[in-house]
Amino acid sequence: MKKRVRGLVVAVIILHIIWWGASLLLNKEILPGPLKVYETFPKLIENQLGWHILVSLRRMAIGMGSALMLGGIVGILMGRFSKVNHFLDPIIYLTYPIPKLALLPMIMLLFGLGELSKILLIILIVFPQVVLSVRDAILQIPKPLYDVYECMNASRWSIFKLVTFPASLGALLSTSRVSLGTAISVLFFTENYGTEYGMGHIIMDAWLRMDYPQMYGAILTLSLVGFLLFSLIDMMGRLLKKG
Repeated sequence: MKKRVRGLVVAVIILHIIWWGASLLLNKEILPGPLKVYETFPKLIENQLGWHILVSLRRMAIGMGSALMLGGIVGILMGRFSKVNHFLDPIIYLTYPIPKLALLPMIMLLFGLGELSKILLIILIVFPQVVLSVRDAILQIPKPLYDVYECMNASRWSIFKLVTFPASLGALLSTSRVSLGTAISVLFFTENYGTEYGMGHIIMDAWLRMDYPQMYGAILTLSLVGFLLFSLIDMMGRLLKKG
């Protein structure tokens, strides 16, 4: 743990040195130095930075949570029942490569510019990743393991609780790590439309006003939020392994 913290501190210092050096070499307003950016945080806080963070977190929580829950259920069904897998696999196979961001205009036309369209796009992108990850994890469970529990006359619920669920939970956490960055990117994109709150809005608003220090300050804040969420998922994964 201490080595990990030291590594993170060193990485932050190196990145700040690179950032500071790049700002000196470029010597333009479009890339302010770290100190100038950090000086804008009191102004960002005055402009309801905390509320913008909470709004983005709420959208992320609903979108990611819904995708993980629905994707987990569908993935378990596909992994445990071959007929369900044979029926749904071609549908997911055909729709997975579609660039979901290209569907944003259609989603906004159908569901409006409000919260629902932003959350739906996150669900559409994360859902198939969760389904495939959970299904594949369950399909990799050795069949003799199920046979052992069936010979012991274990109920279906017991088999699910002791065999299927642990495998699916590990896959859910693994997919969450991979999908988190994608979900944040999608959220940033969708928050440029039909809203006055959210980290995506505050970043683009500062960019349009050419307030570059404030723009970079908001980007740093969004990056920190993403890092904390990733660390939380990582910690849950380590606790699961210990358990």
